Amino acid sequence: MTDLEVDGGRIVRVRTTAGDLHPGVVVFATGLAPEPWVRVPQRLVKGHLIATEPVSFRLVCGLHSPGLGVGSMADGGLLAGGTRDEGDSSAQVRPEVIQHIRRRLGELLPAAGQARVRYQWCCFRPATSDGQPVIDHVPGLDNAWVSAGHDGDGLLMAPATGQALAAWITTSRQPEEVASFGLSRFDQPS
Repeated sequence: MTDLEVDGGRIVRVRTTAGDLHPGVVVFATGLAPEPWVRVPQRLVKGHLIATEPVSFRLVCGLHSPGLGVGSMADGGLLAGGTRDEGDSSAQVRPEVIQHIRRRLGELLPAAGQARVRYQWCCFRPATSDGQPVIDHVPGLDNAWVSAGHDGDGLLMAPATGQALAAWITTSRQPEEVASFGLSRFDQPS
């Protein structure tokens, strides 16, 4: 998306690098809240991940323990990580964090303890100042909603978030299960 055209409180055109769209409804599912249309106190949280060479087993489902998530990849390797490196805004991979992931991987799955690391990287998760996502109708736009700031839980919450937004869009009533994720929690008293 490169730009929006609004007419009478409705988004009537979304300009993209692939051409213009004329939507009936827009859902901003953008990671960070899409300024200037939605303004909330937000931040980025750094995390590290590794991908291993193929291992001799395959996980039927992903595993999660505090500070580490692990899943099998299509090529037989493992994807592990999900650290929360609060206060680290550098784009550099930290070797001590990678070593921590490797150690925790071996503790959680001893058969993976000697797996060679093929890739290592860090990335930044979008988060709101209170750590909770924003799922709400966009103020001032009749046909726009936002789902942002999930702080690493966006994929896990996607089915429920999508269902709640679909119900809200079709009924014009906010589902109770997303009421606490509204923008109004950031309103400052005057």
